[in-house]
Amino acid sequence: MADAKKLSSMDASFLYLETPEMPMHVGSMAIFRLPDDYKGDFFEDFKAMIASRLHVAPILKARLEKAPLDIDHPSWVEDDQFDIDRHIFRGSLPAPHDRATLERIVGWMHAKLLNRARPLWEFYVFEGMKDSEIGLYSKMHHACIDGGAGASRRRRGPRSGRSRATLPPISSIPISSFGPSRSMPRPRPRASICRAREKAISDRSCSTTPCSRSNPR
Repeated sequence: MADAKKLSSMDASFLYLETPEMPMHVGSMAIFRLPDDYKGDFFEDFKAMIASRLHVAPILKARLEKAPLDIDHPSWVEDDQFDIDRHIFRGSLPAPHDRATLERIVGWMHAKLLNRARPLWEFYVFEGMKDSEIGLYSKMHHACIDGGAGASRRRRGPRSGRSRATLPPISSIPISSFGPSRSMPRPRPRASICRAREKAISDRSCSTTPCSRSNPR
């Protein structure tokens, strides 16, 4: 596909190394306290805010597409069936609706792998906590964003002072901009992880390299 962008070896390695026992997504949990005079629906307001900024972060609408016969790394392509309701959910928090309960629920949810048939991110909004608090849990696959840059983007996103009129139009951001954020450097991986990545990439290269045939004499 002309608009596809192939993953780098580093980013693809997070897909190859992922197992149910070792998820390769990053997550965060934030707690907000709503103003006393807030009368809106935080879940709907939050979803509308994210929807209005999707064109600023094209990776949020990108899904994976495998190479033919898996001869190369997969690529990011635009998901033509993207539905924000499949990525932002209203979480259910049982009694006593406190932070300890939220932490247990999020711990269980974080162990579940992301659906690779869709863009690799999810948000969960937990309402009904004590003292008008809101819990916001997010997770995104390491193949499309690194942890440091993701935390930085999350901190500055909702508090951005720019109006919607100043945001770049959707048509000005091509699909080639899909890929992990580089606004902050990746943390240096441990040597054991580096060796595992190199082995995974090496094994994949060997399995896709055609065997040489000697010329008949």
